[in-house]
Amino acid sequence: MISFVTRIHFADRVLEDALPEELEKLGIRRPLIVTDEAGERDDCLDRLFDSLPALCEPIHLNGFRPKVMTGQIRGASATYSNNRCDGIIGFGGAVALDLARLIDARSQLITIPTTTESVGLGPIGGAFVGTEICNPRNPSVVLCDATLTVGASAYATAIAGMDTLTHCLEAYLGTAFNPPADGIALEGLRRAMRHLSRAVHNGNDIEARREMLAAALNAGLAARKGLGGIDAAAKALEAQAGLWGRHGALNAALLPHVLAFNTPAVGDRLPVIREALGVPSGGDVAAVIADLGARLGLPGRIGSLGLGRADLRRAAKAAAADPANQTNPRLATAEDYLRLLQEAC
Repeated sequence: MISFVTRIHFADRVLEDALPEELEKLGIRRPLIVTDEAGERDDCLDRLFDSLPALCEPIHLNGFRPKVMTGQIRGASATYSNNRCDGIIGFGGAVALDLARLIDARSQLITIPTTTESVGLGPIGGAFVGTEICNPRNPSVVLCDATLTVGASAYATAIAGMDTLTHCLEAYLGTAFNPPADGIALEGLRRAMRHLSRAVHNGNDIEARREMLAAALNAGLAARKGLGGIDAAAKALEAQAGLWGRHGALNAALLPHVLAFNTPAVGDRLPVIREALGVPSGGDVAAVIADLGARLGLPGRIGSLGLGRADLRRAAKAAAADPANQTNPRLATAEDYLRLLQEAC
């Protein structure tokens, strides 16, 4: 199945123009607004509420942080029902957008990212604990406004951007057949490689922020094809180390080892990736991305997490069971993941 059905607005300051229009179109008068730390930053939340139509009666659920427990999802669903809400707005980073996707599947959903890590498309991230999620729903509408992302810190931008870049890479290399997703992934990879450093080193560079938001959109669309071993291993390590919602920080350390494991199955695709990344013919893709991670201040090894062999073994078992492993170019066993994690220490 190949489907891309979400309506997407993409423009600077599109929040103020498009949100009232979409609320009217979807018939939403009493939205449940779900926010996390990223959605409550600077003037973001004020802009959201100022954009709501005068007759709108929002119910606001705020303060969500990684990690999110199953009980919090149930509580959010109860708030939606008890207040007779007729739609949902996810506003902020991956935690808020993902949580909004898990509340009342019958309702209309609008996601509005304020970071460049997620737009509310693709698999649910690693911030949710004790919840089996196979097919999260997609939003009816996504509003991508780069001006909402300007206040993010350099480190948050670095890990979000590395996560976006890795998702594009793994979606392109994944085993599923989806030619449109391949093209979208490669374009996202190209944008992320060329603009991530600028977005990190100058938080007010609106062009770089816009390009990284575009790359995050590409990553979300392309991830319908599935991800791979880097995402599976990063989420598993995140759970063991308590780094909820921050697995993008580990991607640069894991990528060389997982990509080396996958190379026998993806050799014919590496020249296309080199071209997208601007790497010379025959160049080392993994080394180039790892070097980018180092320049952004991301860890090059996972040893600093302080995990013992038992922790790594649990992480390896979880990675092997992760749905992302099913679309990895080479299906990896728990023993394969344990070896890769030990190499990355």
